Amino acid sequence: MSPATLHRRFRAQLGTTPLAWLTRERLSLAARLIERGESRFEIVARHSGLGTAANLRALLRRETGLAPSAYRRRFGPGPADDPRNTD
Repeated sequence: MSPATLHRRFRAQLGTTPLAWLTRERLSLAARLIERGESRFEIVARHSGLGTAANLRALLRRETGLAPSAYRRRFGPGPADDPRNTD
């Protein structure tokens, strides 16, 4: 299958381009990692395939309107849920 045919069929089936779908999936994984309390944004970016913390910040802000730190404060684990909390 040619790249053009793949792109056309992908868009017909899912309503988006392969790159946009992949970016959204990577951002979804990054959001889940942030929500679980992953400590460093550089690690979150690398594990989710977004590359750098700068790229993660730009994409998350574009998608949600929140910086990663604000996203973590809003959706991340609370103090009692934080695995680093030893109380």
